[in-house]
Amino acid sequence: ISNEISFKENCNAGQSGTVFCSKPEYIELLRFVGTDVVELTGNHLNDYGYEYLEKTISMYDEEGWKYFGGGMNLGLSKHPSLFDINGNKIAFLGFNQFGPSYDWATKTQAGSAPPDNPFYISEIKRLKDEGYNVIFTFQYEEAYQYSPLAYQIDDFRIMRDAGADIVSGSQAHHPMGLELSREGLICYGLGNLFFDQMYNTEVRQGMIT
Repeated sequence: ISNEISFKENCNAGQSGTVFCSKPEYIELLRFVGTDVVELTGNHLNDYGYEYLEKTISMYDEEGWKYFGGGMNLGLSKHPSLFDINGNKIAFLGFNQFGPSYDWATKTQAGSAPPDNPFYISEIKRLKDEGYNVIFTFQYEEAYQYSPLAYQIDDFRIMRDAGADIVSGSQAHHPMGLELSREGLICYGLGNLFFDQMYNTEVRQGMIT
């Protein structure tokens, strides 16, 4: 699951415009849906400062959940999340293409993984050589439409062509198209699942993959 925010005591995000957080007790929802791995490419992770993301990651550690696309520092943010389930090897990795820059991890501060195409192309190939099925995710520019943006298609295909079996856009509050080929599956945007955008039907749609 992509959880785009950090937990914060006394959170009252509804009064803060597009500055987001979540009450720590809401982690119960993630428990309820059976979370195993959390995507940390979200561009609102550091809205209240990286200290809250550090605390949030510690909460995930306590739950025994893996995470990817972000981390306690720049190096850790790039690490894939690896699973070997009955001989099926699965690797998750991704980054925050969109920014803003304060959301990105640094050498000393927690954040989402910044864009670095050469690194991730090489990492996908390495994981494929090790026998992993690779799932790559983007936090990308939002578009409230079913059709993906032209440059979004180009960027997502780069990771598919590097060997990713599934490429998925986690940014979309509006579901977007799918592209299936012999090389792999691209989900340009899954739409909302639990995000509180109830003001129209366009953003009350989503897909679970």
